[in-house]
Amino acid sequence: MYAVKKDIENLTYSNTNMRADLNDYLAEKEALERHSRILLGQNDDLTKELERFVNTDEVLRQQLDRRGRVITIQERQNMDLGLSHSYVQDARSRSPGKKYPPTLPPPLPMRATAASTFAPAYLDRSRSPPRRSYVGNGSPLRASYK
Repeated sequence: MYAVKKDIENLTYSNTNMRADLNDYLAEKEALERHSRILLGQNDDLTKELERFVNTDEVLRQQLDRRGRVITIQERQNMDLGLSHSYVQDARSRSPGKKYPPTLPPPLPMRATAASTFAPAYLDRSRSPPRRSYVGNGSPLRASYK
């Protein structure tokens, strides 16, 4: 009987220790889950901030794309010039007084480009001297930071 009582006390002590360990593990699990939620929230915030930076960068890149804007403006001006010329020719053809010979403005030499269907030949930089290349990060200003 004494052995059974001793076994019961040992099992009770062991059970108490196991419950304490279980409670410690559950508290640690809760702490890790709370930390995980905090990290997920920070990850979401950083992702949103990164998307904002990328969108801002894209907007700035488009605003600073001077070559594309120049080509677009030139194309629009050429179309407006052609439309205006057609209005003048139409008005002259309906005029009963004078007969004007049809005159067209001299066309600008054009070449095909990737950014546009056509661009004036004076924008062709394929025969221009090569640009100066900088060693390192590609900027002359970076050399002063070394």
